[in-house]
Amino acid sequence: MGPSRNPSSAPPLALPAPAAEGPARGAFALGEEQRVPLRLTVTRGVLGMELYEPIDVGPIEVRRLSLTLPNLKFPLDLSGGVPQFRHRRGELEHATLCSSGLRLAKFFEPRVAGVLGALLRAPAVFARPQGIGVGLVAEQAALAFDLLWVPDGRHARFVVSEARGVGLRGAALGYALRALDGIFLGLAEREGRVIAIRDAGAALGRLLLPAVGARAPSARRVTFGRLGTNADELSVQLDESFGPVAFSPAGTRALELAGLVRSADDALARGAADDARSGYLLALEQAPRHPELVRLVADIDLQVGDRAEAALGMVVESMQAIEAGLTGAELLWRVGDVDGARQAVIEAVRHETFAPLSALIWCRLAERETSAIERRTALDRAVALAPGLELPRGRRFAARLERGDSEGALADAEHLEAMTPGARGKHEQNLRAARAFAAAGFAHEARRCFERALRYAPDDARATAGLARTLLEAGLRERATTLLARAVALSEQSGKPDADALIDLALVLARDLQDLPQAVARVRQVSAASPRHVEARQLEAHWRALVGDVAGASLVYGRMREAIELGAEVPPKAALYLLEAAEFERTVEGDVLAAERHLAVALRVAPQDEAIAERYRAVAAEAALLQRARKRDR
Repeated sequence: MGPSRNPSSAPPLALPAPAAEGPARGAFALGEEQRVPLRLTVTRGVLGMELYEPIDVGPIEVRRLSLTLPNLKFPLDLSGGVPQFRHRRGELEHATLCSSGLRLAKFFEPRVAGVLGALLRAPAVFARPQGIGVGLVAEQAALAFDLLWVPDGRHARFVVSEARGVGLRGAALGYALRALDGIFLGLAEREGRVIAIRDAGAALGRLLLPAVGARAPSARRVTFGRLGTNADELSVQLDESFGPVAFSPAGTRALELAGLVRSADDALARGAADDARSGYLLALEQAPRHPELVRLVADIDLQVGDRAEAALGMVVESMQAIEAGLTGAELLWRVGDVDGARQAVIEAVRHETFAPLSALIWCRLAERETSAIERRTALDRAVALAPGLELPRGRRFAARLERGDSEGALADAEHLEAMTPGARGKHEQNLRAARAFAAAGFAHEARRCFERALRYAPDDARATAGLARTLLEAGLRERATTLLARAVALSEQSGKPDADALIDLALVLARDLQDLPQAVARVRQVSAASPRHVEARQLEAHWRALVGDVAGASLVYGRMREAIELGAEVPPKAALYLLEAAEFERTVEGDVLAAERHLAVALRVAPQDEAIAERYRAVAAEAALLQRARKRDR
């Protein structure tokens, strides 16, 4: 339409929007206080209406909207403004609809919840040739797919293309279709991989015009144009002068395939993998060696362990296996071709636009690599692609620790802290890093991370005890003892005494301060539910024997043996503890039978230990002699 003028100065009405019907309809409804800024226009002798300010409808900004009111006879009284013509049914002439990747992502986020599990960030929506791309990332999985714009006259229409993912338990297309079912619930119809909003212009008119008491316009003459992109902004127009949109080759191919596999796609979306596979095989009879169909069948077969060779054979009939992306890589790994799988991964990430997906693909390669150098290279590439993603960074931290690169690992630990939200999250991140450093023997780095953990949670018993242990290794006994006592006190306040802190404090008391009674008191606080219960009983019995409490030591050694016998797992050094208990019973208590019982359990937990077996035979022989002597005495 040409330039217009406003013959009426009457203000626009601010009436409430129609009641929403369900959550999806409500998302595209007008707000309670939102007005529709319509005014009358006269263009080329035809009266009409138009928006004179943009208006938001869900994630869409209606930037322009104009309609004509046909079959009116002049002269007209325009003093009543828009309300005077509310009973007239207009004809939609033009509409300009805009949005942005950010607005669409915000709209999509609650509607894709549960498709991959908890998302690490909002969905990504980005421009693609003739459409948009959508990316989702969870802790160990990512999904991306394209929505190609293929309008059908006045009907808004998209077709799904290039669905791909990593860490999924099925074909990526099935996840993409389920995500779209949530996004377009109540707004559009999905038939296979095609999503359509029927008579979209009329639907827009029904939303806006009744809000000012006017009739919804007809939209039979308008046609959708191309989808325009400018940086993050997306726009599309409806106009009566447009002809049919010329689709790109990719859009044409995607529509052709969609018509061939509609029922199979629907089966895949509802989780009926066998029905979907049968449908894709039937489609392959009509479109032999179609690469997309072959990949879909292979994706389904990947979930069945013994189909890898058959699936790979089908793939290589249609394309090189390395061209099948991550699907090809998984199949090549299954048959033992590591070099081929590596090439397939490189090919998969070469043109990938969703960086988190590329990063997790590199992480997948790192899991499979047998070479430490190749593994590190894959993780470096993953971190470079998605520096704010925790999984690649965390795995590189572990890999750097494994090869002794404490400086690099510390840098990754600091990045992990920075990207973790909230004081509690940062505390836990530092605590995990500190424990990893301590286990790898890097006391200085462990101390630094424990101190940073305490910065966010100064009363945490675990971090306090961990810092104390690093100080013990550094020879700072006095400060370490103070911190251990504080850790014990803090853990007691929570009702869960920290076994590690108790044992460490007891060791300091016994070895450095020579206070064995107090050391015994501390290890006695270690509960039977602790993984270190057996160790605590051994230390208690040993120290009781040293202070002369022979009866008490014997009793505690017996409790230690019972804990080993009844435990679900054999604790480390259990056989050595039992050997010590047997020696105590034989030499101090003079109880050969008790010694034999300890050694019998030791032999059970360490049947290959020749020293224990030899000791058991000697004590068993001595016990047998003792038994015969007692019989003679009777």
